[in-house]
Amino acid sequence: MQCASPDRLLMPKTILLLSRDENLQNSRALILEAVGYRTIKTGSLISAVQLSSHCQMSIVGHTFSVDEQDDFIDQVHEGNPSVFVLCLRFGLTIPRALLTAVNNCFAAQPGGSRVCIMQESYVIAWPKRAS
Repeated sequence: MQCASPDRLLMPKTILLLSRDENLQNSRALILEAVGYRTIKTGSLISAVQLSSHCQMSIVGHTFSVDEQDDFIDQVHEGNPSVFVLCLRFGLTIPRALLTAVNNCFAAQPGGSRVCIMQESYVIAWPKRAS
């Protein structure tokens, strides 16, 4: 009998994609699914808050204002402070940049911020809030 490798025993991480731009949302889903992530998509903040409890990360697209991103973070972290939130501040279309940002967020130190911001310069910061 052959045992499964530890990588095969791990459940794939689920990422919630929140965007009002369906084309970008679908592109991001394809990029993430191609490397093994599961995705859930919505364009509604209300639905996203509810769906986030089933995910390890939420990616909030640039179609939501900084205030909307902050409100989303507050609502999600009220119920589940361990969820990572990646806020995009522009229409990210470069696959490697998206994957790097996701990996960097998941690699954050325990007890560190669960919020990552991606600006157009591709610099990622870990503030307490999106603003």
